[in-house]
Amino acid sequence: MSLQTLGKQSLIYGFGHILTRLVTFFLLPLYTHMFTPEEYGVVSLAYAFMGFALILYRYGMDTALMKFAVQKEGQERGEYISTIYGLQVISSVVFSCILFFSRNIIAKIVLGVDKPEWIALLSGVLLLDALWNLPVLLLRTEEKPVSFIAFNLTNVLSTMGFNIFFVVILKMGILGVLFANLAASSIVFILSLPIIMKRVSFRTIQLVTFKIVFKFAIPFLPAGIFTMIMELANRYLLYWMAGTQEVGLYSAGYKLGIFGLIVVMGFNMGWTPYFLKRGKEDGAREDFSQAATLFLGLLGFVTVAVSLWVPEIMRFPIGSRTLIGEQFWSAEKVVSCILFSYFF
Repeated sequence: MSLQTLGKQSLIYGFGHILTRLVTFFLLPLYTHMFTPEEYGVVSLAYAFMGFALILYRYGMDTALMKFAVQKEGQERGEYISTIYGLQVISSVVFSCILFFSRNIIAKIVLGVDKPEWIALLSGVLLLDALWNLPVLLLRTEEKPVSFIAFNLTNVLSTMGFNIFFVVILKMGILGVLFANLAASSIVFILSLPIIMKRVSFRTIQLVTFKIVFKFAIPFLPAGIFTMIMELANRYLLYWMAGTQEVGLYSAGYKLGIFGLIVVMGFNMGWTPYFLKRGKEDGAREDFSQAATLFLGLLGFVTVAVSLWVPEIMRFPIGSRTLIGEQFWSAEKVVSCILFSYFF
């Protein structure tokens, strides 16, 4: 795989990631006009909890799938894919059951409100997200960008559509946000079933393969946990120190810093298979250096440009309203800090 191929795949998979991430950006006007900062703070805590919980649900299996699906071939490849997915199914069901049956305890801790039924819905969303994530990752390893983007587009459109239906039309508030995510995850999971049935056969699972996969994957769990703590703990620190209203304001500004995250994640999506295939080839070091220079240059440009235009972006007129609800305008001070954090 050449440096040009890395750039092409970064653009393709970056676009797929943009579709996924932009759903939260596109929903930001809806949320900031439909919710108060305090209510949006609860929504943000729910999303932060899901982000952290998904690390536990996956415990490095996504990275293991990327490695073995790229490096193995034929029947052996099928054995590894089946083993990884089998482990994911069993562990995800167990985790969701634990979450469901302890919902009364967890609700107040992670959401700040006594709503155990919301945790029950989140357990379903997490289960479905964990199960459809691996089939979509397989599309990346098989270099099928059209299918990859189609899945992400379906997820985005479903999430947006169901949010409009449950939050705007039915006026279900925060509960509507959770129902929307559950419905969207259900649709994407159902669509991923043909990929699973074609590539996964639980009869091929081997104990030896299980040990190899688990030994490779489990070290990524603490790394993932600490990464999520660094990225998401700020919401809970704000909640403990200042309450859900400040969490809502901060989260609105954080979402506007998404442009830096898009650049970083788009590059990472193309970089992982590129590094695995190119790492031991001649000239790899020079290509890695060029890739890093281009990446940092693009990220720096995005950081400066968005930081300068944040007030105009938030106040951009859409009909009789602005892009971001007026009660959230004070969040503009957060955006530059978020963007520079991705750069450094």
